Amino acid sequence: MNSLLSVNFGKSEPIQSLSIYQISYLKEQAEQDNLAFDESVKGFLRQWIEQGTETQTDHSLADESDVNEFIETGALRSFFKHHDDALERLLGQDEIARHLLRPSSQVFFEVDAYEPLLSRFERRIYNLAAHREHREVPFRYSPMSRQGDYGDSVNLADLPPHEFREDIGCYFGTRRSDTTTLNLLARQLRREAVFSTILPIHVVTEGYMEDSLRVIRTTTEQLQQEGEHGLHCFVVQRRHAADDRHLGAALLLMDAQHPELPQRVIFCDTLNPSGIPPWWHKFKRYVDTVFPQPEGCAPASDRLEDGGVNLQRLHDGVPVRHQDIDCAFYSVTMAQALIQLAKQSPELIISGSIQEVVSQMTERMPEYFVQANVVRAPEVVREVNVVRRWQAGQEALTDLFQTCHAEMASIVPTIPEPTGLAWESTEPPTSDLDLSVAA
Repeated sequence: MNSLLSVNFGKSEPIQSLSIYQISYLKEQAEQDNLAFDESVKGFLRQWIEQGTETQTDHSLADESDVNEFIETGALRSFFKHHDDALERLLGQDEIARHLLRPSSQVFFEVDAYEPLLSRFERRIYNLAAHREHREVPFRYSPMSRQGDYGDSVNLADLPPHEFREDIGCYFGTRRSDTTTLNLLARQLRREAVFSTILPIHVVTEGYMEDSLRVIRTTTEQLQQEGEHGLHCFVVQRRHAADDRHLGAALLLMDAQHPELPQRVIFCDTLNPSGIPPWWHKFKRYVDTVFPQPEGCAPASDRLEDGGVNLQRLHDGVPVRHQDIDCAFYSVTMAQALIQLAKQSPELIISGSIQEVVSQMTERMPEYFVQANVVRAPEVVREVNVVRRWQAGQEALTDLFQTCHAEMASIVPTIPEPTGLAWESTEPPTSDLDLSVAA
């Protein structure tokens, strides 16, 4: 892909102001950047070895050629083995951090598979970091089964014929959202929900869909016990079940004095191939299981309304590298739009028609809709999601970057503590975190 649509919206900037523009980054420039990055990492590893760390390894470094070979092969793996905070230490090096935290506008994405052009040591860093809890850089690492001895990704072409198996784990654009990604998205929703004055908003991202509904009922029962009155809005974004990796969103309107029955239930799926979302009946069962009604009364699921949008592509007949595994981004964007509606137009959430809710929701989803109910071209939606995947990794790395710099600030008072995405005295790595989109 010689050009990629990039989405730029800051954490505190309203999504309505999302600016849409086209960018391009030459492959030759990306290759130069990658070579420079690899040299920076090798220089860092050489310093680490010269500090005497090689005596702690299983390698005997008798002469310079041994050192050079070790740096080219197993030194990075050894560095991660000996330091639980290896990724943070790398982010403490300005040149390394600047490259890892570069925005999508400084990444070349290969044609067809939308694979970012990563250097050898950059890919090793992501792969080795993924072995450590809470160090995963979303979408940028290969599954453990596709990693070589030194943390290199094993290409399909290099596998013996009997092991050749193409799946979604092979590609940056098709890997599933991991726990780190879902936690980052949940944080975005909670930020969106603050300062709701008229209709209190609760964000629920625990467990699976049925678990989330139970959380809603339990929370409403607590509100009742505390003497709360009035309506509360609950917005959910979760996977459906342990055996079902699809993500959806939902909105429940609850009366604090009647936790046994939702006042309104809106289910938001990302697929609607035949007029009924594939998970419609499953979600109905969840609602009736968590909110059973007395015999002779209408089931709670009779209040279920379809607030879904038909964004996600079906996989039938689609090459693996083109499959749409982006329900996390679709569902979080729908949930974000519903939160905005609950804050800005609570009367619509309380009593508006589902058609108007969906129309207003899609109007607040400029990543995917040109205007209300008018979806962007599939290739644009695809490229937007590729950029969002890159930015998920960027946000995870930024968290670690800020953590290590905050720790340095607590030790060395002359180093300013970072605030948000702004560094006060030194120029930070360029970031399109929260992001840039394309049109």
